[in-house]
Formats: sequence, C-alpha cells, structure tokens
Amino acid sequence: MRFILAVLLAAVTAFSQVVISVDENVSKNSDKNVFLAVGASALLPGMGELYLGEKDLVRPFVWTEAALWVTTIGSYFIGERYISSAHSYAVRHAGLTTSSKNVSLLNTVGDYRSRSGIAGQNSSPDMDEDYNQALIRSGKDIDEEFDESIQWDWGSSDNPETSDHIDEFKSRMRHYRVSRIVFQVSVGALVLNRVVSILDAVRVYRKTSNKSFAEKVQFMPEFYEDGSGLNMFVKF
Repeated sequence: MRFILAVLLAAVTAFSQVVISVDENVSKNSDKNVFLAVGASALLPGMGELYLGEKDLVRPFVWTEAALWVTTIGSYFIGERYISSAHSYAVRHAGLTTSSKNVSLLNTVGDYRSRSGIAGQNSSPDMDEDYNQALIRSGKDIDEEFDESIQWDWGSSDNPETSDHIDEFKSRMRHYRVSRIVFQVSVGALVLNRVVSILDAVRVYRKTSNKSFAEKVQFMPEFYEDGSGLNMFVKF
C-alpha cells in the first residue's frame, strides 16, 4: 500500500512540473474586426496588416503602392504632354485648323496627308493620301466624322522634309499611346495591389483570431423561378 501511494505521489509530482504553453499568435486578433482590416487594406494596402499587428507585411505593400502612384501620375501627365506636343506640331507643319486635341482626330491627321487636296500634287499619289477622297470612295460624307472647317496638309510625299514632318508627328502620337498603356496598366496594378492586400488581411485574420471568416459572412444563393439567373446575397 505504501508502495502504491509512493508511486502515485511521484506521478503527481512529475505531472505538476509540466508547463502547458499556449501560442498567443493564434488568438491575438480575436478582438479585432475583420471588416475594418479589409477596409483599411482597400484604402491603403498594408494598413489591414498593420491593424492586425503583422508589421513585416506592411512595407512591401506601401512601397509598391507608392511606386504605382508615381508611375500612374507620371504616365498620365507625360501622355498629356505628348498629345499637346503632337497637336502643336500639326498646327505648325500641317496647318491644322483646330484647337481640339481629340485623339481620334489627331490619329486621322497622321493617317492622311491632307483633308482637301495636297499642295503640289505627288508624282505618284497614294489612293488614301487625301482624307476627303477616301471618304467619298467609301460612300461617306466628307464632314461625317469631323467638321469641314478642320483642315490640314502635310504636303507632297515627294518632298523628304514633309515626309520627315509627318513621321515625327506619328512618333509623338506613338509615344502618347505608349504612355496611355502604361497609365492603364498602372491603374490596374493599383487595384490588384488592394485585392492582394485584402486577401492577405483576411488570411492573417483567420490565422490569428481562432475565427472563421465564414462564421460572420453567409452567402445565400437564390435562383430565379425560370432558372434564368442567380442572385447572391451576403449576410453579415
């Protein structure tokens, strides 16, 4: 009997020295609001992670955001500069008679040497050198797209100087199009940076709050009676 008591006492003593530790990281954000984290990331990527205490993830998002904004703003104003430069060049060298910087109009000015006849006919004129003649051949009115008061004339293609002028104009328009592509890609990247940050904030929240995001959000599909469509309701 004494031996059994001694064994039990030793066992109790041994177990009493075992320390059970709990990883606080799995519940450190239990009192945080996932929707606040999502909203912060949507407003400025990285702020949702900062709100959830994941500071190591903040800097990559913030620096990416800053670089994208610089690219977006820079490409926009560079594009505006190129379109203004192209317009001024056409006024100076082709006698363009409008102050409009309409991109479609300026592209047309680069596609045709003249609106109503080239000064000094070419020795071998191209069928599409004259804008009005091209419209007539296609069965359209000459003022269908642009007012007849809008005129331009780059001059004969037999003259190397006028050819250089129209080539320079086209180059400026190409630079404008490139800047607009960069602008559009940058805007898309800004949206993508927010989406990635939002998803990452949700991931962090689920990992550190002991809560499932699905416990707070319920997706309730509802089909139309004729089966033609689907409504999706989100309940918070």
